Amino acid sequence: MGDDLTAGLPPGRLGLPWLGETLALLRNPFGFLDARRRQYGPVFKSRILGRPTVFLGGAEGAAAFYDPDNVRRDDAHPYPIVDLFGGVNMEMYDGPRHLALKTITLAAFDADALAAYLPGMERLVGDRLDQWSRRSELSATAELRRLAIEIIALNLLGLPPGPRTDAVCDDYGRVLRGIVSLPLGIPGTPYGRARASRDRLLAMLRELVRARRAEPTGDGLSRLLAARGPDGRTCTDEEAVLEAHHVVMAGFIVYALMAEGMRRLAEDRGLAARCTEEVQREQPAGAPLSLEGLGRLTTCTAVVNEAKRLVPLVPLAFGRARRTFDCGGHRVPEGWRVYLALSLRNHDPAVWLDPDRFDPGRFGAGRAEHESHPLAFIPQGAGPITGHQCLGLEYSTVMSLAFLTLLARDHEWELPAQDLSYRWNTIPPEPRGGLRVRVRRHA
Repeated sequence: MGDDLTAGLPPGRLGLPWLGETLALLRNPFGFLDARRRQYGPVFKSRILGRPTVFLGGAEGAAAFYDPDNVRRDDAHPYPIVDLFGGVNMEMYDGPRHLALKTITLAAFDADALAAYLPGMERLVGDRLDQWSRRSELSATAELRRLAIEIIALNLLGLPPGPRTDAVCDDYGRVLRGIVSLPLGIPGTPYGRARASRDRLLAMLRELVRARRAEPTGDGLSRLLAARGPDGRTCTDEEAVLEAHHVVMAGFIVYALMAEGMRRLAEDRGLAARCTEEVQREQPAGAPLSLEGLGRLTTCTAVVNEAKRLVPLVPLAFGRARRTFDCGGHRVPEGWRVYLALSLRNHDPAVWLDPDRFDPGRFGAGRAEHESHPLAFIPQGAGPITGHQCLGLEYSTVMSLAFLTLLARDHEWELPAQDLSYRWNTIPPEPRGGLRVRVRRHA
């Protein structure tokens, strides 16, 4: 009987009855996935937080994961994710409720919203770069964390920079560190501190929802509250709180994309010169940034896309087997957790030539490696935007492009010698040396 139950399962280790391989995954989720892919192949099993789990990599795994007959999203996310996100948000639903909440929240990220956000984004980036140029040296990682939360807080919550947004930045940093810590909610532990930060953030968002209900503005939260789903419903206050928390936390990690672009252009001055020439032609000084102008920055966009592909940003997408199905010659049992290894797909040598090398040229028309398969390039998920693809797909690109545009157009920068290997105790991982940088305005 035992043989029947285990027949056809993917290779891998379930480990201890509850703990399984949880500690190894939390210690370094990206390294965990890569090591087991090398040992077992693109489809393997494990036990995470008491749940038997199949990890899917490669094209076949991605196709199986995004087949709605195979995978559902309800009751799929690990407990710490649900806990630190404050409860069940849109990505943890299927069907009409997911579609309604996704459609409502997308009102904060449509073309009109992005165009409305861009002037504030440009002002904050420009001011921050001017401040950096007056300092001898700084940690770009720390500064970009702060800048990202200031942009998001202004665009989506209507909060100007200041002590309040600094506190929000610190709290989201603690929540993200909690995601890769052992989920022991004891005060003083990383997870305990993450939960305390979560509670402060949710209280702040409840206050903002009440304020925007009473007096709407042009920020993303007001847009979300005014929007209706396909069935005509609006979101409740608590749904708005959870979606705002979800959106801000997901958007916060864009700082890693901005940091990666800054680093790679500093290391490749030829690429930096091409970006500068393109920006000066398409978004010249004295003219405000526009979505149309940013859309013409093909080289800069390739840099952002390569950063999305290469940076260890989001390791997994979470699901649960709706039925027993086959993938890669292995059986995935009904009810098991099914996690798509996004980071493995974005480093898949079957798609990407020399996948560990930073090479924006792979997105060019002559190569177009990202078009070699419908699921080749999925750093923020796949499917229609009203499905489970990241709703901040375009917003993250616009924010990163706005930063690189003003950086390349108006400044020179260099990286002093430092350790650029990653620390893995947060999502996303950060360079051990802090990405120290020296910035100067063009003479």
